[in-house]
Amino acid sequence: MQQQAFSDEDNGFLLAIDFGGTKIAMATVTATGQRLHETEIPTWAEQGADRVLARMFDAALTLASKTALDTDGALLAVAAVTPGIVQPDGIHLAPNNPGWERLALAARLREGFGVDCVSVATDVKAAALAEARCGALMGVEYGLYLNVGTGLAAAPVVGGKVLRGAHGAAGEIGYQLRGVMGEVPFVDGGAPLENFISGRALADRTSALLGRTVTTREAFELAASMPAVATLIDDALDGLAMHVANMALLLDPSHIVIGGGMARVPAVLAAIEAQLERAVPYPPVVAVAAFGKGAALQGAIAAVMDAWAGHRVQHACQ
Repeated sequence: MQQQAFSDEDNGFLLAIDFGGTKIAMATVTATGQRLHETEIPTWAEQGADRVLARMFDAALTLASKTALDTDGALLAVAAVTPGIVQPDGIHLAPNNPGWERLALAARLREGFGVDCVSVATDVKAAALAEARCGALMGVEYGLYLNVGTGLAAAPVVGGKVLRGAHGAAGEIGYQLRGVMGEVPFVDGGAPLENFISGRALADRTSALLGRTVTTREAFELAASMPAVATLIDDALDGLAMHVANMALLLDPSHIVIGGGMARVPAVLAAIEAQLERAVPYPPVVAVAAFGKGAALQGAIAAVMDAWAGHRVQHACQ
């Protein structure tokens, strides 16, 4: 009878959610990962965790209702990915998301959607999972996913699995020390490496240099004609490349895949490749991630598929 119950549930669907910096992307999928319906809404993180979740639930439940009507099935499982390190009682290291530190995300999802099968994860690790499952790291035994965008983080991949670390914080390289005078470490509220070479940092530092607001894209464009901006960009990319080379020396990956908003800037890959060739005895192949802005959502889809498969196996054995 238990096997028959799960056979009936195969008509249901899964929900994946990506809490991005500017938007919340959502998709319903089959148990095999076929996308059914998608939607997105602005994040507006500054409104606080409760308000962000309330708007997410409104949009997601509408999406689920639409999917249920089209498939004649029920919502079976939910996975959500978010910036920060997800713990049962809150999400740590997410300073741009007010209230996240007190957000018990898994519990709120179970309550709000009325399902037992829930998975939560860090967005960069989810993106790495997507690349390992069906992207540029597929079939790679030892790989490294590097996200260079608004923020900065990495995720080692071994045997198709993303390494989490003892606290789920493996790859939080934005907090690495640069070894310069006056840098502010984590305990004092700093993120030394991220505050020097991330996309947000480049925009902020170029804006301060020029006395006007400049985006990351504009900073790279201005570097072609303004020596001062070119020097700033070159210093940042040299620093990034050095840290990537050090990670390669530690992990010995065969492939490094770069995602995030700066992944397709030619100067970024060129700086990293050049440093790897000079500093690493066995230089890894460097490639742009297969998934662009939708990487974290694709990772959430992989996570919810894994969660539902595990849920089925667990209950089939009871």
